[in-house]
Formats: sequence, structure tokens, C-alpha cells
Amino acid sequence: MADAPDAAPTAAIANLILDEVTGEKVSKTELKKRNKQRENEKKKAAKAAAAPPKPVPVKKTNLEAEEKELNPNVSPSILGSLSDVKIR
Repeated sequence: MADAPDAAPTAAIANLILDEVTGEKVSKTELKKRNKQRENEKKKAAKAAAAPPKPVPVKKTNLEAEEKELNPNVSPSILGSLSDVKIR
């Protein structure tokens, strides 16, 4: 009976498989999970590399909005007349 408790840990260690990437000994199911996760990460990286870069949206400036930010005390009627006048 003294041999039975000592045999259990060695049997559990014998069932572990070496994960070549990390160098750890893990169970078969854990190794499958890790390999599947690595494969998904590779697919995402390849997809991101193949995708064209997203264009930076060009912000359109609104002259009236900028004028309001500069001087909020100016009434809308003055702003309307200012937008009609063209600066040369």
C-alpha cells in the first residue's frame, strides 16, 4: 500500500506532452487548445497583413463652426452675413 500513493504522481507526469513552443509539459487537451489558439492568431495576423490600410478620414472644416468657437458672443445673423462676404 505504500507504493500506491507514490505511483499516482508518476503516472500523471507520464501522461504529459511537451509543448515545443513554450517548453512546458502539458496535458494532451491543453496542448490541443494551445495549438488551436496559435493557429487562430496566425490567421488573424495574416488577414491583418493582407488587408489594405484603412484611410484616415479627412475632417472637413466648417467656417461657421470655427467662427463660433472663436467668439461665441457673435449672433447667428452676423455669422450669416459674414459667410456671404468673400475674403480676397
